[in-house]
Amino acid sequence: MTKQVSGSPFLKPFFLKTPVRVVTSRQQRRHTLPASEFRNLTPQDAISVFEIEREAFVSVSGECPLTLNEVLNFLGQCPELSLGWFEEGQLVAFIIGSGWHKERLSQEAMTQHVPDTPTVHIHVLSVHRHCRQQGKGSILLWRYLQYLRCMPGLRRALLICEDFLVPFYLKAGFKEKGPSEISVSNMQFQEMEYMLNGQVYARRNSGC
Repeated sequence: MTKQVSGSPFLKPFFLKTPVRVVTSRQQRRHTLPASEFRNLTPQDAISVFEIEREAFVSVSGECPLTLNEVLNFLGQCPELSLGWFEEGQLVAFIIGSGWHKERLSQEAMTQHVPDTPTVHIHVLSVHRHCRQQGKGSILLWRYLQYLRCMPGLRRALLICEDFLVPFYLKAGFKEKGPSEISVSNMQFQEMEYMLNGQVYARRNSGC
């Protein structure tokens, strides 16, 4: 039997394709993994997360949004604000977020989690190199935003991105808040906001 695992009561495991097997009492039972699964990340996933992140960002900007210690920190403090996409048990894409308490993001938001706040700071969205150009980033972001809608008390999501990524987030329903005060290695960013109580991308029977 395939076991469904979820790190939050608001996140329902979602299998795109579940293996169907008929096992008799005479056959040896063998564990099978779901072909595709979305779930909250745990500190045990940190190494896989960091490897995907490092490959995706270092080659482009020379910097990772999160260090391995910061990944471990956020997955330990607020795993419910993360979401991973697994295919046959392997991580192929992920999002990591944390809580924030001010109107705009500041440099402190890059390393802090503020619990019990209405704002989620999305630190990083990354897809494994073998799974890019397949729409997985858009699908994962959509599911993550719908998941956040189901969490009591959350009102909005904030993130920063480089200019070339602004159209991607606009298409997902984010709005521009203007240039961010945050800089990393002289790179400049735009701050984006998504209102979780809006209607963009909402659909009936979303599972909330």
